[in-house]
Amino acid sequence: MGEVTQKHFKPGLTTWILTSLFLGILCGLFFGDLCAPLKSIGEIFIGLLQMTVLPYITLSLILNLGRISLKQTRNMALTVIVLLIILWCIGLFSVCLMSLAFPFWQKGAFFSTSIIQGTQNESLYDLFVPANPFFSLANNAVPAVVIFSIGLGIALSSLSNRDHLLDPLTVAVQALMRLNRFVVHISPFGIFAIVSYAVGTLPFEKFGLLQAYLITFSAATLLLAVGILPMLISVCTPVRYWDALKVSQTAVIAAFVLGNTFAVLPLIVEAAREILDRYHLEKENSGGSPDVLVPLVFPFPDLGRIIGLIFIPFSAWFYGESLLPDQYPKFLSLGMAGSFAKPAVTIPWLLDLMHIPHDIFQLYLAVGIYTTRLGDALRSIYLFSFAILAAASLSGTLKIQWKRFISYSLLWLCIAGIVIAGIHTVLNYTFKDLYQSKAMIADRQLLFPDVPYTILKKSTPNPVAIMPGETRIDRIRRRGVIRLGFDGKRLPFSYFNEQNQLVGFDIDMAHRLADDLGVAIEFIPFTPNTLIKQLDEDHFDLAMSGLEGTIERATAFPVADSYMDVTLAIVLPDYRKAVFLDFEEFRNSKDLKIAVVSNSFFDEKAHEYFPNASFVQIESEEEFFEGEAGDASILVTSAETGSAWTLLYPKFSVVNPFRKDIRVPLYYLGAHDVEFEEFMEVWLELKKKEGAFQTLYNYWILGKNEERTPPRWSIIRNVLHWID
Repeated sequence: MGEVTQKHFKPGLTTWILTSLFLGILCGLFFGDLCAPLKSIGEIFIGLLQMTVLPYITLSLILNLGRISLKQTRNMALTVIVLLIILWCIGLFSVCLMSLAFPFWQKGAFFSTSIIQGTQNESLYDLFVPANPFFSLANNAVPAVVIFSIGLGIALSSLSNRDHLLDPLTVAVQALMRLNRFVVHISPFGIFAIVSYAVGTLPFEKFGLLQAYLITFSAATLLLAVGILPMLISVCTPVRYWDALKVSQTAVIAAFVLGNTFAVLPLIVEAAREILDRYHLEKENSGGSPDVLVPLVFPFPDLGRIIGLIFIPFSAWFYGESLLPDQYPKFLSLGMAGSFAKPAVTIPWLLDLMHIPHDIFQLYLAVGIYTTRLGDALRSIYLFSFAILAAASLSGTLKIQWKRFISYSLLWLCIAGIVIAGIHTVLNYTFKDLYQSKAMIADRQLLFPDVPYTILKKSTPNPVAIMPGETRIDRIRRRGVIRLGFDGKRLPFSYFNEQNQLVGFDIDMAHRLADDLGVAIEFIPFTPNTLIKQLDEDHFDLAMSGLEGTIERATAFPVADSYMDVTLAIVLPDYRKAVFLDFEEFRNSKDLKIAVVSNSFFDEKAHEYFPNASFVQIESEEEFFEGEAGDASILVTSAETGSAWTLLYPKFSVVNPFRKDIRVPLYYLGAHDVEFEEFMEVWLELKKKEGAFQTLYNYWILGKNEERTPPRWSIIRNVLHWID
């Protein structure tokens, strides 16, 4: 009897990748933020993967287009365009369908992180025009590289002696593929490092505020990646559904883990070629090679990017303003056009165009590490599916099996309906209260310990007059009370929070001042129009409410040096920011109506920068946000104050259109008293030197919390207690 040969299980690359993924998750959970050094290993691995991709795209396109005739090129172009349009329509329909998952309810304002810096626009010229192919290659301008390669490949196809170049290019492409395979074989180590770092250091609490978007985006991605695209392959070609899923899974998993489709393009090409060879779907010189098709459509919008547009109807729902049916044609057409650019550019642009508060974009960025990876996974299966369908069409083997198409379509529509109804129910009953939280500015508390204080409802002169020869400091200490003027509508310097407590940067400074003097506080209300009169009549010792220096104030009351500089800026509705594309024309408009706080520095400056505008005088910025400033369309104030107000009114944004930072000094104002002025200058300097001033600035102006961020949860720290 012959010996029986035993077969030993030999795990494939997909098995190793899944194993490294699982081990990476365990490592991240066990060691937590101790995995941070693994970030460098992951970055090195991604760099090694990427090093062959752009040269591969360039040489592969030139080689494969150079081999086929101009007639075949025209046929391929027509097939590519038609197929792209079909897949894009599937993506846009999915966005419409998944938006039904968002229930409608009215919600309170959410916090804003509006900034004054302008958006950095991409150079479309450098991105799409290969004026210098070497520049495009060096700067990863994939669209420009593809255009150059297509042009050179088509030109090469018409030359009779093209084989002199095609043969060396064939060897070069084979060498690049072999190099890429070598790097791919060490991918389990790189993936382990990437996953360990991500799981060990990612602050999961950031996901809480966007659970609805994450759930819907994930469901849409899975429906397309696991259902619609493999189904489309199975009903249009002889390829079995499960074969399409199994062969593509290595590239899809790698793209998700790496968060980079570009790096796994060779894997996608190999997977598509394996299917085409197995089912004999590709004919020689048909132009349907995956080496051409995948790089060819890579720069164009893909389903991963299109599905990301779900963020727009989510944002509208988030603010209680769901998109209406007649808004969807505009949204989808603009969204499709915007999909040619990066989401970081497209999403803010669409938020503005659809009149949705721009501020939620910061939360979009916060969960980008997850949504980007899902989008890359979907993009991989999209490119794989496109290559198979296009190759089958060009070879004449594509044939729609209508019975299967109808039955599969009905099946997946039913599944999608169940998923959407389930998400709708979960959001309606589980997350409703999560989005009712007030803006974080409204819940802020004082940082420094309170000293005894009283808030007077009515302003009156100090009941204890300064005695002959007595200084203001002497009277404060003799009485044991310092009287401080405040304006309760000067966010973020002095205002009443949700608990009706007087808080703010200057109120915190006031408590610090009283504590250092060892006295109590009497807070006296004032308005910009009555400030000078109240100071002149000795209603308070010092006014502390983010007061800008004006010519009138400087003349009436000598003050200490400025304690802070703020930036001149403009506040306007989010959707009107486009008016500043031509600021010079806008600022000289005679139809412009501007709101300014009366008797403020901004009142003076607004007349200078907007010479032809008409002005609406208001008592506080709140009147503008509440719509009580007549038909004023913009507000001139400081960026710091405007940003604080937009925390409560997120439909507004702060912009700085002046092409430079115009700094505005803030002062604490008091009646003339040399000794008191010298004391305040020394005291302010001490607070800056000891760090108290910076602490308050970070907390009230920049919105940074003082609490020390605890280390990420980990088994080694929180369960085993092996480390502190």
